Amino acid sequence: MKLKELNAIQIIKMVLGDKREPVKSEEELAQLLKKRMTKKELEVLHAKAEGINQEEVMASLKIDAIRYETLIKSATKKMKNESVHGDFFYEKKVINEA
Repeated sequence: MKLKELNAIQIIKMVLGDKREPVKSEEELAQLLKKRMTKKELEVLHAKAEGINQEEVMASLKIDAIRYETLIKSATKKMKNESVHGDFFYEKKVINEA
């Protein structure tokens, strides 16, 4: 899957809720997700957010239902990690030392 195909904002809202809007652009969020997740985790989250049939995803990734659920849980856990979670909703402040 290409980063342009990844609907990062929809994935983030699906996992973390839609109470807040991410402050970064779609491209920046997609890069963050790619950096923090495995390819299979991204594929599974993307498919779930888009409403793609679970059986089709499992067949394309060559995994079983247990592995599918494990990928969902591990990806969700990674996204809810405080350091990763903050990357979606807060701008990094750069401190210039003079």
